[in-house]
Amino acid sequence: MKTIFLPLLSAIFVSAPLMLMAKDDNWSYTGHSAPQHWASLSPDYILCNGKNQSPVNISPSEARHSTKRGLKFNYGRLEPIVISNTGKQLQIDVTSGAGINIDGIDFELKHLSFHTPSEHTYNNQPFPMEIQFAHQSKDGQLAYVSLMVAMGKSDRTLKKLQQQLPMKAGKSKPLAPNALRNFEKKKKVTHYYRYSGSLTYPPCNEGVRWFIMNQPLTISTMHLQQFRQAIKQNNNRPLQALNARVILK
Repeated sequence: MKTIFLPLLSAIFVSAPLMLMAKDDNWSYTGHSAPQHWASLSPDYILCNGKNQSPVNISPSEARHSTKRGLKFNYGRLEPIVISNTGKQLQIDVTSGAGINIDGIDFELKHLSFHTPSEHTYNNQPFPMEIQFAHQSKDGQLAYVSLMVAMGKSDRTLKKLQQQLPMKAGKSKPLAPNALRNFEKKKKVTHYYRYSGSLTYPPCNEGVRWFIMNQPLTISTMHLQQFRQAIKQNNNRPLQALNARVILK
C-alpha cells in the first residue's frame, strides 16, 4: 500500500471549545447565502470576516522552515459508521479510537468530509477534490488534516466509496467496517506545511490547526463525477487572505 500522508498545513492554541459544524442551516455556497454573505447571515457567523480564515493557498517557495514536532497518526483502526449527504457535503462519521497527536495533544478523529473542487490550493492550483479529516481534543481544540485528490486511476477506497454514496440530501448509508482500510496508518510524519486557520464553513471559528498532505490520492473522471453528482454543487469556500500569518514547513 502506498503512503498517502506526506503533508502540507497548520496550527494554533485555543482556550475555548470550538464547534465542528454550524447549528443553523441558513448558509450555502450560492446566492444570497453564499460565502461572501456568511458573516451577515447571523451574529454567530461574524468570524467569517475574520483575519485568520481558511482555506488558503499553499506556496512552498514562500513557506518558512521551522523546527517542529512530528505529526503522529494513530489510524491503525478506522471504523466508519455511515456516510451522509448533508446537502452541503458528503460526510463519513467514524467510531472513536483513531486520531492524531501534535504539539503534545491528542486529537480524536470525528469525521471525514469531501469537497469538490479542493478548498486549499497548491501554487494557486486547485485539486479536483479534497478530503478533510476533522479531529477534536478533549478540551475542544480542533485539528484538520487535508488529503488532496488528483486525476488518475481511482484509489481503491475511493472507488468503493463512490458506489455507496447517498445521492440525495438528507440521506445516509451504512458503511462496512473495513471501508476505510486504505486510510489506516500508524506513523509519525515530519514533512508538512502547517498554518493557523479556521473552519471553512459557518461559524468560521478560528484557532484551528490545519495540516495539508502533499502526496495526493488519485481518482478517475467517472468516479469523480459520481461524487460531484451526489454533492450537486461546488462546495469549496473561496480562498482567504493569508494576512499576517505564515505557513510553516
